[in-house]
Amino acid sequence: MIFFRIFAKKQILMKIKKILLPIAFLLLTLQLSAWGGLAHNTIAHIAQQNLTPEAEAEVARLLNGRTMVYYAMWMDNARSLPEFDFMRTWHWANVDSGFTYETMPQYPSGDVITATELAIHKLTSAAYCDSTKRVFLKILIHTIGEIHCPMHAGRSTDRGGNDHPIIWFGQPSNLHRLWDGQILDRARSWSYTEWARNLTAHVTVSDIAEMQRGTPRDWFGETVVFAHYIYKHTPQNENLSFSYIHGMRIIDGQRRTFLSVAEQQLTAGGYRLAYVLNTMFY
Repeated sequence: MIFFRIFAKKQILMKIKKILLPIAFLLLTLQLSAWGGLAHNTIAHIAQQNLTPEAEAEVARLLNGRTMVYYAMWMDNARSLPEFDFMRTWHWANVDSGFTYETMPQYPSGDVITATELAIHKLTSAAYCDSTKRVFLKILIHTIGEIHCPMHAGRSTDRGGNDHPIIWFGQPSNLHRLWDGQILDRARSWSYTEWARNLTAHVTVSDIAEMQRGTPRDWFGETVVFAHYIYKHTPQNENLSFSYIHGMRIIDGQRRTFLSVAEQQLTAGGYRLAYVLNTMFY
């Protein structure tokens, strides 16, 4: 009798494991597939390290002493709340093949570019109170990051790569998820501080000046170009692995890897966010 009870308990435990293990794997996959944490935190951290004393003080005042990394993902989390539903479409701007941002049909509710420009306007205007500026500073920290994510400039025809299926290390994925974070997770097992330190270690003053030229619209235009090359070199249902990350290909007239594109976007995003804030708060 005791034997049968022990056997029954083992059978129940085995069934529970069979149910819980796939769920745990799914949760892990969802966490790793977010461009969010790693990329946004890296960009915010680079920016934080390059603020002028005046900008650093004003950012700290508006964020009640918190760092920009603390709020780097605030916009993703807040958009599920009814009071922030207005910013649901502010994370991207679709640009189809043969179009530019200016020639594409615009979202009536706005996009990542109009959101960025609105945030800059509200943060530099004396007409708005600190509570409003606090919200739009959090928005700006996030949208500058989004401007540099290639699939946030992807095509409307496949919902920014969400309907562009690929196989990533033997597992079903899609182009948006790949460039939101999977490519970074496979390339390096680094924290955002390690990414930031390594990406900025050999950046010169002239490099920074070159990156900070132009406007958010100009920077988004660069991302659109990268998105074009990504589509060109990523056929649907392709089985991708390390050669996709590290393989050399011609991108924008140069021999380079897709990892170098991701690294360039993270680095530029950080220095450009710092530039925008330093220009506003002086």
